[in-house]
Amino acid sequence: MKSQIFLSLAVALLLTSVSYGQDRASIRGTISDPSGALVPGAQVDLKSPITGLHRESLTGDSGIYEFDSLPVGSYQVSIAKPGFRPITVSEITLQYSEIRTVDAQLAVGAAADTVAVVAETEGLNRANAEVGEVVDTKQMQELPISGRNWAELALLANGAINYSDGSQRNVRFNGHSLDDGNITLDGIDATGVQEQTMKADTRLAVAIDAISEFRVTTAVYTAESGAAGGAQINVVSKTGTNNLHGSGFYAVRNAALDSRSPFDGATLPPFTLNQFGASLGGPILKNKLFFFTNFEGLDQHLGHTFQNTVPDAAFRAQVLAASPAMAPLIGPYPTGGIPIAGTTNNLVTLVKNDSIREDSGLARLDYRINDKDSMFFRYNIDNAYADTPADALGTHSVVPVIPQNIAVQYQRLISPSLINEVKFGWNHVDYHNWTYGTAPVATSPFSFDGLNSNSLDTEIGTTLSFIDNVTKNVGRHTFKAGIEIRRVMLDNSGNTITTQSITYASDQDFINNAASAATYLQGEGIAHSRHTMYMGYVQDEFKVTPRLTLNVGLRYEFYSVVRELNNHSAVVDIIGCGGYCPPGTPYYAPNTKDFGPRLGMAWAPAMFHGKTTIRGGYGIYYGANQNDDFSDPAESFVPRYSLTNADFPALSFPLTAFLNPANQLFSPKAIARDRKDQYYGNWDFMIQHDFGQGFIAQIGYLGNKGTHMFDRYTVNLINPATGARTLAQFGSFGEKENTGNEEFNALQAQIHRRFKTGLMLQSNYMWSHGITDASLGAGESVTFQNMACRACDRSSTNIDVRQYFTTNAIYELPFGKGKSFAQNGLGAKVLGGWELAGLATARTGLPVNITISRKAAALPDGNTSSQRPNYVAGQDIYATNQTIVSWFSPAAFATPAAGTWGNLGRYAASGPGALEFDTSLQRKFQVTEKVKFDLRATAYNLANHPIYSNPSGNSSSSSFGRITSIINTGATGSGAPRRIEFMLRAQF
Repeated sequence: MKSQIFLSLAVALLLTSVSYGQDRASIRGTISDPSGALVPGAQVDLKSPITGLHRESLTGDSGIYEFDSLPVGSYQVSIAKPGFRPITVSEITLQYSEIRTVDAQLAVGAAADTVAVVAETEGLNRANAEVGEVVDTKQMQELPISGRNWAELALLANGAINYSDGSQRNVRFNGHSLDDGNITLDGIDATGVQEQTMKADTRLAVAIDAISEFRVTTAVYTAESGAAGGAQINVVSKTGTNNLHGSGFYAVRNAALDSRSPFDGATLPPFTLNQFGASLGGPILKNKLFFFTNFEGLDQHLGHTFQNTVPDAAFRAQVLAASPAMAPLIGPYPTGGIPIAGTTNNLVTLVKNDSIREDSGLARLDYRINDKDSMFFRYNIDNAYADTPADALGTHSVVPVIPQNIAVQYQRLISPSLINEVKFGWNHVDYHNWTYGTAPVATSPFSFDGLNSNSLDTEIGTTLSFIDNVTKNVGRHTFKAGIEIRRVMLDNSGNTITTQSITYASDQDFINNAASAATYLQGEGIAHSRHTMYMGYVQDEFKVTPRLTLNVGLRYEFYSVVRELNNHSAVVDIIGCGGYCPPGTPYYAPNTKDFGPRLGMAWAPAMFHGKTTIRGGYGIYYGANQNDDFSDPAESFVPRYSLTNADFPALSFPLTAFLNPANQLFSPKAIARDRKDQYYGNWDFMIQHDFGQGFIAQIGYLGNKGTHMFDRYTVNLINPATGARTLAQFGSFGEKENTGNEEFNALQAQIHRRFKTGLMLQSNYMWSHGITDASLGAGESVTFQNMACRACDRSSTNIDVRQYFTTNAIYELPFGKGKSFAQNGLGAKVLGGWELAGLATARTGLPVNITISRKAAALPDGNTSSQRPNYVAGQDIYATNQTIVSWFSPAAFATPAAGTWGNLGRYAASGPGALEFDTSLQRKFQVTEKVKFDLRATAYNLANHPIYSNPSGNSSSSSFGRITSIINTGATGSGAPRRIEFMLRAQF
């Protein structure tokens, strides 16, 4: 006889979701008898009702069983042993890379009397010290994700901070740089190659409806993960099953119901956005061969309101009268505008329209050859094109980008305790960014906004990956080992065509055409950089007792030295070579000692009856730096000149007279040849508690200490003692090093309830502080004003947000069939099927660096970059009556004396905070048993609360302390004015 008995009865099951490793998942557990004694030799069967997957295992002497390398999905586990009543546990949902613990206590009885148990939705982490979050299909489909941008899903993880619109390039984790993160799709590299994130805002790089699960691991992850020192973002694509399923949607927005920003005119800028898509998945051969395919597209046209400061008519006339040669630099400025009191500038406001198109597709085939062998193939492509205005001065950019990604995986179950998994991957990103300016050279005047010239940024990146992972179960130990070999091929150029720039240190200098600095970068065409990453790990997950698990691992990474395929490069070393090195000189010395130990502990003390876990861990995490950080020798293969008025007192426009190589000062780009690979020490201590009813709370502390962080120096400056440069034939130039230091400490708290009985709730809070002398991590240095004293500028980081809170929820109203009220009749038809969902975010202000424009001759070393003023003692740096046009008090800042640096601290100020509520109301219509329609209305930034960008921090500018825009002037993402969207969705 088969009976239905749940957890509250004498037959107890402890179901706990825990650790996360590679791109699949595991189920494991301990079997005991009524006395608590471990049960060896129990038969454990695992089945997937939707794909037919089947595996078998026997418990060992320790009573432990384990199934590793499982696809995400729903499973059933059956446990049998002669003399005991069998147990069947159904609806065990595995999330991405999850290690789910399913412990069982067998009761004495007949084999015919099976106990059936439905698995709990979620439990506690009892395997390791990782901090992370899985975003499931329910959240992806129901939460108001603006623009359906897959990257916004990362904001649901604790430790994530949104610095602007929530797009991929504006989300950071635990104080790390963008390039500290690693992004994979089905375990295959899915970065932008040149940089970890895509340079373009490709919202559909992976369409949301093609994602099965999305996981972000932000701290103390195991040795299985690496290739970067920060967050691991892992995306799993959907698969087909034995049931044919499909969906389609259409979403529309326009300006009719939208709201204005504080900077828009009386007429709302024009706006239309149409998004549409469809997916289909199912069986080709039942229990054997499955397919899934998805398409999604968007078409957008949006008006942007821009405000810029321009010279007034009188100033223009003065420039042309004094310096007729300046006509090409003064003529392109728009005329008219509103006068700015006390200045010679006007404020112009113009509406410019963008045009964006994007089409994304994914196809996947899964083949279960037999119970021991399986494989899949997946192809993903996104084709995007954007023509976007940049300002009110006439600059706009045209960006075509096509990311593509292929994954092929083969898995072999060698024995019930030994699994091997092999993957091949191809990741390719074709990106071109044309900037169309209005001036012959990029111009930086003093008190009004600058002009841009034409430029072209080309990035064609490819990675080829080979991955092999082995898992072996031996009693209480789960041993894992693996390797990844990733070939990186980057064909790129930041200055594909020739560009020039010129800077003026005062309005009078602009009138007199007396420039303080200029650059000339000859077009280099395309460079072909190549290198290989070799990575491997070993790991042991040791179940010391049923309540204590240790995770011990060691990871090794080696990144070969980057080289230019055709040897078109010029290596510069001031000390080792006295300037340019001989052709063929390696860019830098290889680093061969990048060993990263990892240790994690998870303990569920008996006194808390399985309701509380205590976790802690420490690890060392290496990073390879941004791939583009090694392009400098290739970019220096063609002439690059940097000119200042300290070297050329008559420096002026046009630059032709100063570009004679015979009397020119070269300004190459250099890499420190003794550089070290950066690494982080990362640690945490977390307490997690199950409050019942599905509510899991967590609170804890985590920290980072970054060493050998990426930073930039301006070298070959004028020696204040001698008045000369070390290399007389060179001007000042940039050198990339790895000497920076960074610290991050945070208190993190979370409460989470997976969707159950009509409610899902998740809230995250972080109180943190980031400190650095020169770096955030890979690819992002933090400028300092005195190149001889990096430590003098130790300060809060430029992304230091002290407090951050986010919450999201889904609530099905308790009316209709299967609910608490109005289950039948007219009430069910009218009130049933309604759902509310929402997403709210609040943060403190972003850091602002107060700077000042100074001439090279006024500084001890001639370096004018990122100079700061003196602080006037006793003055408040903020305006008494603070408004968006007067955020700072100019009286608090003064120009330093000649030959000295400013004493104001770096990032001493902050801008306005942010608060936003996004919400949706949805009505679900069940047409037939298998077909339903959803109609949804969504309001992004429901209260239309302005989220301002930072005020200008240039104390020399007439716009100092003025906020001239909201943080997001785009069509989608957070920080925009209120936007209303309607969506119709069909599913079967």
